[in-house]
Amino acid sequence: FKQKYWQVRPVDSVTNAMRRALKTLPWLILIQPPSFYTIAMTILPQKAIVLIDPVTEWKQLVQAAAKKQNDDESTQYQIIAIQMTGIELNDKIKQFLPTSKCLIEYGVDHVISMNRRDVYSCAHELKILEQQEKLTIRGVIPLSEIAVDVSDMLAASLGLPHNPLDLGLSRRDKGFMKDAVARSGLRVAKFARVGGNCDGDGSEPSMMGDLQRSMARLDLVFPVVIKTPQGFSTTDVYTCKSTTEAEYALNAIVGCIGPDGRAVKQALLEEYIGGTEFAVNLMVFQDYGLYVTDVWKYEKDHRARYGSAEICNPNDPALGGIISYAKHVARAVGVQFGAAHVELKAKILHGENKYVDPVMIEIGARLSGGQKASMAKAAVQEWDPFTALIESHCGQRFTRGNFDFTPQLFVRHIFLPIERAGRIQAIEQVNPSELKTLYSSSMIAHVGDVVSKTTDITSCAGFVWLVGERSLVDIETVQVLLEFKLVIDEITP
Repeated sequence: FKQKYWQVRPVDSVTNAMRRALKTLPWLILIQPPSFYTIAMTILPQKAIVLIDPVTEWKQLVQAAAKKQNDDESTQYQIIAIQMTGIELNDKIKQFLPTSKCLIEYGVDHVISMNRRDVYSCAHELKILEQQEKLTIRGVIPLSEIAVDVSDMLAASLGLPHNPLDLGLSRRDKGFMKDAVARSGLRVAKFARVGGNCDGDGSEPSMMGDLQRSMARLDLVFPVVIKTPQGFSTTDVYTCKSTTEAEYALNAIVGCIGPDGRAVKQALLEEYIGGTEFAVNLMVFQDYGLYVTDVWKYEKDHRARYGSAEICNPNDPALGGIISYAKHVARAVGVQFGAAHVELKAKILHGENKYVDPVMIEIGARLSGGQKASMAKAAVQEWDPFTALIESHCGQRFTRGNFDFTPQLFVRHIFLPIERAGRIQAIEQVNPSELKTLYSSSMIAHVGDVVSKTTDITSCAGFVWLVGERSLVDIETVQVLLEFKLVIDEITP
C-alpha cells in the first residue's frame, strides 16, 4: 500500500506529521486514491487575498494570484474583491470601476461590498466567508486611493500585515503628510489650511481673507497651489496665478464633495515648487525591506498639464538624491507593507547632470496609476510587481537578493488632452498597426460625448503606452501626437 500510493511529490507546505495523519484516513482505501495534494487541500484551508476597490491594474493582480509558481498549486490564492459602495464619486472616477459581473468573469472568486466605509461589517463578512469556504486570508491589498485608509484598518481587524494606524492620516491627508515628512527632517512645501477660519474680528469665515493672511504668514506670492487635502490623480489641484484664480479654486473645493466622496471643509494652500516632476515607485517588504522599482519623469505642456511620462533608470547617479529622499518619505508616513509612489519635484543644477533639492508633492501607499506597474514589468527583465505586491501584503520577505531594476527597454506614457469643450463629432488617431512600439492604448472619450477641457489626468481624452528602443519610441511619440485630433462642436448655452 505504501509503495503503491505514497510515492508522490512532497508538498512543502504540509509537514511530515500531516503526512502520517493522512495515511490513517479510512477513505484512502479506494480503488483509485486521490493524489496527496488533493487530500491535503481537502483538509487544509486554501490561501486567499483581499483586493479592496479593484481599480488600478486589478486584472494583473488576479492573474498573479491565480498563477502557479514553479508548477506548485499551493502558491495560488483565492481572490476576494471588495467593492466600496455608498460613496459619492463623480462620473470621471466611476468610469474606471468594474462591475461585479466583470470581476467574476475575469477570475475573482468572491465579491462583497463595503458600504460607506463600514470596516467592521466588512471584516465580519470576511470572517464568515473564511469559515464557510475554508479559507485562510493572508493579505489585504488596496487598489485605489480611497482604499488606502480602510485597507489598513481592515487588515488590522483581521490580524493581518498592515501599515501603522497612527500614521494613517499621514498617508491620505496631504497636510498631515507634510507634517510627518517635515518631522523626519526633510524639506516640504510651505502650506496652510484655508477656508474654515474666522476673520480677525470673529465674524463668519471669509475664504479670501483666510487665504491672504495665510499667504502673508508663510511669505508666499503667486503662483500658489490650492488643492483638496485628500484628492488624487491631480483632481481638484489648481495652480493659481492671481486672486481671481485662487477664489475660483477655493469655491470649487471648500464646501463640496471631494474626489474621495468626503465633504471638504478646508482647502490646502501650498507653496508652488518649480523644477522637474518625478514619480518614484517603491515596494516595501517585511522588516522595512524597501526597494525602488521604477522611476518616471513627467513632461508638461505650457498649461502645466501632463504631456507624457517616461521611465528612468533608478541606478542613474543623477537620480541618487531624489531616490534617497523618496525612501525617507515612505518611512516617514509609515509605509511598511506593499507599494508606494512618491511624487516630487527636483531641480537640476546648471552645467551639472544631477537633480538636487527634492520636495515632495505627495505619496500614495498603493500602486501607481497609469499602468506604471505593467510598464515596469515590460521594461525590467524578470520583474513581476504584481506577485511582489501580493507577497509584500502577505508579510513575506523579498527573496530576489540584489535585484537589478535597470530597465532594458524604454517606456513612454502619452496623455491625450481635450483642447476645448463641446460635443465630440469624430476622433482621429494613428492606425495602431503602424506603431511598432505600441504596448497599450485607452480612449476614454467617445464620439457623442459632451466634454470639457482637460484639467487633470482623469479628464484626458485617452492614453497611449509605447515600449521599445528609445529612438523608435521618440519617433512614434511624434506620430501619435500629430495624428491625434478631436473634432468638437461647441455647444451653445
